[in-house]
Amino acid sequence: MKHVLPVMALALAFALAGEARAQLVTEDAGVIPEDSPLARLTIRGSRWRHVDEVQAVGEFRLAFHERFEGAAFLPLIGRKFDLGSEHERIGGLGDVAIQGKVNILREDTAKHGIRAAVFGRIEFPTGEWDDTLEDSDVAYTRKLQLGSGTFDFRLGAAFSYSSGRHLVALDAWGQASTSRDDVSPGPIIRADAGYWFRLVPGETAPEGSSLELRIGLEGWYFHRYHTRGEDLDDSADQVWVAPGVRFQVTKWLVLEASCGFNLADSADDEYGRAQVTGYVAGRINF
Repeated sequence: MKHVLPVMALALAFALAGEARAQLVTEDAGVIPEDSPLARLTIRGSRWRHVDEVQAVGEFRLAFHERFEGAAFLPLIGRKFDLGSEHERIGGLGDVAIQGKVNILREDTAKHGIRAAVFGRIEFPTGEWDDTLEDSDVAYTRKLQLGSGTFDFRLGAAFSYSSGRHLVALDAWGQASTSRDDVSPGPIIRADAGYWFRLVPGETAPEGSSLELRIGLEGWYFHRYHTRGEDLDDSADQVWVAPGVRFQVTKWLVLEASCGFNLADSADDEYGRAQVTGYVAGRINF
C-alpha cells in the first residue's frame, strides 16, 4: 500500500490559485488575454456507494496568441474504500495533463458575444496504476487506481453565446487511450451544457465596478465503454445536473461552487452508483 497524501492539506499550497471561467464544468469557448495568465484550484468531493473521493486539481492557463491558449493540470487524489467493516485509504498524484485550445469564431456586438473553439488534451500516466490493497497480491481494478497507466487523448469542441445577463455554453468531447499490460481503458464520450444568469449587476454595471454574481445550472451526459483486458464490465451511462454560483469579488479574485446530482446511472462495478459530487474553485487573474 502506497503512502497516503493528505490531499486537502496539500491543496492549501494552491490556495491563491484560480481561473476565470463563467462555468465550472463546461469548457469555455473563449481564450484568455495574452497578458493575463490564469491559475485555478478546483477541489472536488465525490461520494459513491463504496468509495469517497477528494480531488484537488491545480490548473494553469497561458495564451500564446489571441486565439490560442495552452493549459496544464496537476491532480492530487485521495480515496477511501469501504470494505465491509474495514476502511482503506489511498492517495497521491493522478495523471498530469496538458491541453491546447484554438478559438475559431469570435463575434462581439453591442447585443451579444459568440465564441467557438476546438481543443485537444493529453493525459500522461503519472498516477499509480498497479496498486494493491492490504492483504492482496493482485492490483485492484484499473478504474479505481489513481492513474490509468496509459496515455489518454481527448478531442472536443466548445461553443458559447452571451447576451446581456445571459450566458449559454456547450461542449462535447471524446477520449481514447493506449494499452498497458494488455489492459486498455474504454473510450469515453461526453457532452456538457450550461446556463448562467447574472444577478449582480443588473442591466448595466456601475462604472469602474468589477463585482459580479451569477447563478447557473450545468448538466452533462457521460458514456464509458468497457475497459478491455479486465473481467469487470465498467461500461456506464450517466446523466448529471449541477446548480452553481460564481462570485467575482474583484478583477483578480473569483470564487465558484456547484453541487452535482446523479439523475441516471447504469454503472455496476466496485464504485457502485455515483451519488453526488461537489466543486469548489477559486482563481486569481495575474
